[in-house]
Amino acid sequence: MYYSYDYGYNGMNGLMHMSAGMTIFSLLLSALAIASLWILFKKAGEPGWAAIVPFYNLYVLFKITWGNGIMFLLLLIPIANFVIMIMTYVKLAKAFGKGGGFACGLIFLGIVFLPIMAFSKDIVYVGVPGKTPNYGGGYQQPNYQQPGYQNPYSQGYQQPNGGYQQQGYQAPPQQNAYQQPSAQNPDYYYQQSSAPAGPKFCSSCGASVEAGVKFCPKCGKPM
Repeated sequence: MYYSYDYGYNGMNGLMHMSAGMTIFSLLLSALAIASLWILFKKAGEPGWAAIVPFYNLYVLFKITWGNGIMFLLLLIPIANFVIMIMTYVKLAKAFGKGGGFACGLIFLGIVFLPIMAFSKDIVYVGVPGKTPNYGGGYQQPNYQQPGYQNPYSQGYQQPNGGYQQQGYQAPPQQNAYQQPSAQNPDYYYQQSSAPAGPKFCSSCGASVEAGVKFCPKCGKPM
């Protein structure tokens, strides 16, 4: 019986190359997962280097999803750890403002959806689901008004004379008219206006009358 040693050597060499390729591919996937967790931790306000520290990365992950990092010890419970990890992925999606569809992506295709969540600038950390007071609110855009809030500068009212004026706007104060005694006759007063007219003359006696005087200071005739 003839046995080819070349065939056996070539087969082993191929397996070794395949094993090396799988090892390199696994290392690349691990590096991508670590980089994604690093960015996610920084988005949540935690140190990014925690992603490369064993056990502490689980502590930070449970801290930003459950609100209590020490709960990662639940992963030590057999069978229950599988359910806890699924719930953690669901909470991770909600913590970054995503729903059930994205949570399913993290569970079944985590190596794809985790980098999407990390490297997307539109996905931000909104808080621990159910525990953060402002959870789900995200950030407010400029000029954003909450329900029930009324901007005092956005509503106007109708003035009696028909003009429109914004609420909160105050028109410049007008000069109030006041009375001063006449320079020629203290017994007579004239009312100063905002736009005084020119000098007048009495039609009866021809005397010069100051602007605004209602009676002639010389003969007393009404102007």
